[in-house]
Amino acid sequence: MGVILNTSGPYSRPRASRREFLRFGLGVSLSVATGLSHPMTAASADSPSNELTTWLRHPLLVSTLYRHAVSSDYAPSGAAGANRIAYRWIEEQRQGAEWIVRGYAERRPEWLALGWRELNWGIARQQPDGGFASEDPFHSTSLFVEALARSCLIDAGGASLAHTEALHRAAQWLSSTDIETIGARNNAPYTHRRYVLAAALGQTAAVTGDARLAAKAADWANQGMALQRPDGANPEKGGFDASYQMVGALMALRYWPVCRDSALRMRLATAIRRAIMGELARQKEDGSIDAGGSTRVGAERARSGKIKEVNYAEVLQALVFASQGLGEPSWLDAARKIAVLRQW
Repeated sequence: MGVILNTSGPYSRPRASRREFLRFGLGVSLSVATGLSHPMTAASADSPSNELTTWLRHPLLVSTLYRHAVSSDYAPSGAAGANRIAYRWIEEQRQGAEWIVRGYAERRPEWLALGWRELNWGIARQQPDGGFASEDPFHSTSLFVEALARSCLIDAGGASLAHTEALHRAAQWLSSTDIETIGARNNAPYTHRRYVLAAALGQTAAVTGDARLAAKAADWANQGMALQRPDGANPEKGGFDASYQMVGALMALRYWPVCRDSALRMRLATAIRRAIMGELARQKEDGSIDAGGSTRVGAERARSGKIKEVNYAEVLQALVFASQGLGEPSWLDAARKIAVLRQW
């Protein structure tokens, strides 16, 4: 069975052959969406995956965060986080993408294999309609789709046709009118969730060549940018949050490599730069981020039950990605301080 290309609904057109998929599928440009005259393979110099994987192998990330294991919170079966006890949130399986990131950056095949095992555990829970019958279904699925799509771009060799078909079905479920309407209403207070969806659908479009998903991704990115305040804050539940500010920036940066609209990329760069500058204004000399007045950090509990803290791993990655993508080398100094603070 081949990957479904450029469809608006499940299995609405003939599937591509395996040869066609290998030629056009992984790392494909958004040629259908943007009118480019030729699709690009994953090996092309300007393919979406090339920019992303270049960022991932920045020496600062390789020498600090990525040399450490992701977590010990997984079962031999691949169930991750809370799902080890009982399946509740499909997003828990996004841990698999972090193993794949580190496996790629550190050239550790056993980490790549573990990452796919965790993602496969999640894929095995997919329903016939493309969803996952998860708690918090829309948001949780969007996080898993982003992780699975990113993994396909990073590790093309591990992205089988079964993986890409499951990815495409899930993205189509997310972008179906009835599901999207309910999900958008629940996501309304959270700016970063717009960028999660932009990254999830944009990266899926890059894997599958689905122009409709590329357009949906651009819509979500535009919605996120429209919410940004003059001081650069991306509001979460009505105000600034020191952690989710950078979660949104990181997700926007994951969308950046697969966005082929030059005007949108320029506006996105401005929005990311303003968001990061707002965060760095709170960084102390020791590298820590002042979370005072945050709307979610210190006030909410994570899925694990712990009080939410600043997610320094995501802050670090956003700073390193942005330093490369936006041409801000001075931000590496801020990233190094965080690495030292966290003893990575």
